[in-house]
Amino acid sequence: MDEQRRIACAEVERFKGDLKQQSNSSMSKMREFEEKISSLIKERDQMIKHRDSAVEEALLWRTELGKALERVVIMEGAVFRAEEKAKVTEAEAEARIKEAALREAAAVKEKQELLTSLNMLQSQLKRQHVSEAKQVFEEKAESCSSNNAVNNNLPETKHMDPSEENIDKACLSVSSAVARDIQATEPTMADVREVSSGIEESSLDIPIQQEGPSPSHQP
Repeated sequence: MDEQRRIACAEVERFKGDLKQQSNSSMSKMREFEEKISSLIKERDQMIKHRDSAVEEALLWRTELGKALERVVIMEGAVFRAEEKAKVTEAEAEARIKEAALREAAAVKEKQELLTSLNMLQSQLKRQHVSEAKQVFEEKAESCSSNNAVNNNLPETKHMDPSEENIDKACLSVSSAVARDIQATEPTMADVREVSSGIEESSLDIPIQQEGPSPSHQP
């Protein structure tokens, strides 16, 4: 009986020892698991932080991409408007060039017409001055001839009559006046030439009003 009790007690002690060993082993494993779990939790937290930062970065990039797309749209609009403005400017420039060409042609035509009118006026003035000078010369020459004839028929005297002296002076003044009229014709022609050359040098952008010769200058 005592032997069985000792055997049973020995078995119980051995069983307790085994349980204690198993308990110690389990506790050590539990500590290891806890350490692993804590490390996993830390890794999880770090991964969550990385994920959050990645999400924030993605949101930032998405925002920047949206801004870039908006700038692209704005730039495309600006380019389109610039192209339209360039087309309008080109069309306006072509229209102005055509208008300038037409105005230049019209100015050249008006200048030619004015030069023709000036040449005609020059010829008319020359003929008129020559005709008037010739007529005055003939009239004064006839008057002087008649006075000379009267003087020749009068008897000679020692002293000249003041009226005869005045007649001679009148004839001389008539000849001088006729010469001055003929010489005055040349400056008038020169003035006409200066007006013609001045018109040729004037700007083609200024319209030239054509005027016909004055009625008072008609021969």
